[in-house]
Amino acid sequence: MITVFLLGLVLTGSVTNLGMLETAVLDALEPISEQVSAQGLETVTLNIQGEHEGGWLIEQTATYTLGAAGVTVYTSRESEGWTLNLRPMELGVTYAQTGRSWMLGGKRVPRLACCEIAATLVDPGGNVVLTAREGSVIESVVSLSDIIVLESSTERWVNGELSEEESGNILEPLVVTGVVTALVYLFYSSRN
Repeated sequence: MITVFLLGLVLTGSVTNLGMLETAVLDALEPISEQVSAQGLETVTLNIQGEHEGGWLIEQTATYTLGAAGVTVYTSRESEGWTLNLRPMELGVTYAQTGRSWMLGGKRVPRLACCEIAATLVDPGGNVVLTAREGSVIESVVSLSDIIVLESSTERWVNGELSEEESGNILEPLVVTGVVTALVYLFYSSRN
């Protein structure tokens, strides 16, 4: 997976979809980790809720950010103590409509990597001590031809769906206007 990420960077100069999602998850989890650390906890059991395919990414990133905040993370569901429940509410990459940067330029695709996570911190007695909902959106614009390199072949959930429509195209309205103007001119010039 790292090879695909590096290959995408080398060939396109852009971050892969998975790389964008990693950044979005990190941005969303940092405030949650700070709030958990502010409770004065030394250890916490991490519980990823829901059936999202990207749960592993949230678990991996939460373990990193909590560790950086000074909290030791356990993933065993059997341990007693403080529990941090994380549920991905939104996690994925979407593409906007393609467009051209100039009249005859190559097609460009805006990408959005979105992450929204709901967090609940529960004390050993089962009381909810903290609830938070944090999110992050990372944006970039890439060439349409680069999309195949930036998507993941193993993690299909990070690949968005391309729209067939094209927006922001300046050339098409200019051609239509020119054709209509020429037809109107021909119509009135042939009457004389």
